[in-house]
Amino acid sequence: MHPPKAPGTGDAGDANRTEAPATRGTASDQAYTRSEHQLTRALAGAVWRNNLRLRRNTASLVSAFVIPGLFMLSFWSVFGHAAATSGFDYALFLMAACMIQAVMFTAGGSTLALAVDMENGLLSRMRAMPINAIVAVGGRLITDLIRSLCSLATVVALGLVCGAQPDGVSGLILGFGIVLVMGEVMALAFCGIALRSSHPVQTAGLLQAVEMPLLVFSTAFIPVALLPSWLRPVVEHLPFSPLIDTTRALLAGTGAGSTGWEALAWLVAGLVLGSLWVAHAFRRQR
Repeated sequence: MHPPKAPGTGDAGDANRTEAPATRGTASDQAYTRSEHQLTRALAGAVWRNNLRLRRNTASLVSAFVIPGLFMLSFWSVFGHAAATSGFDYALFLMAACMIQAVMFTAGGSTLALAVDMENGLLSRMRAMPINAIVAVGGRLITDLIRSLCSLATVVALGLVCGAQPDGVSGLILGFGIVLVMGEVMALAFCGIALRSSHPVQTAGLLQAVEMPLLVFSTAFIPVALLPSWLRPVVEHLPFSPLIDTTRALLAGTGAGSTGWEALAWLVAGLVLGSLWVAHAFRRQR
């Protein structure tokens, strides 16, 4: 026969059994919070390092703050007068194109920096450390966002000086926002190119092979109506054209219509395919 339980013993055991899951939950929460804190610190460290390298790299600073503005001033100086005589606001037309160009340069510079990190073995060292793999790409994307903000502000300021007249502040902010998103999607997709390349020179060649056709065969610098009729359908639906035309519509305060939906579709497709592309490239590196 089992000895009778002392009064209150059963209640204390039950209480201990009911408190144990709560204790495990607290420890799990603490571990999750600690892991989240470590990830945040690692991301902050990666962003700090990337920005420090950007500040010390004269070529990157020129690419971010000078080249997009130089394109804007050059095209406006050559074609602005002829466009103005026909009542065409070429400065506003050009500003949207140069904003896209600015984030494209940012994405390209970021990809080359990642390729250099790979060549120097930094990514291999990061993999050997208890750091989440998302830190390498996430740090680059946050750095790109900061650089894009500065570069876009320079282009917009030059556009306003050249006489561009956006419809309002809300349209300017929306246009700014869609270009920033486009820059992040491009940077993500281009990171995959860096991860699949064997050398920064090869990365630069592949980037040019992707960027130049997309920019030239777009509505960036010439209205689609001036193109040959057989070329218009191709140019109108390549990724850069809907995005540039949507940005122009937002800046001008007009409805983007079906072009806006097409631009959104390109952004979603780029985000999904870019994420898969980078994830696959990371796994292939191991």
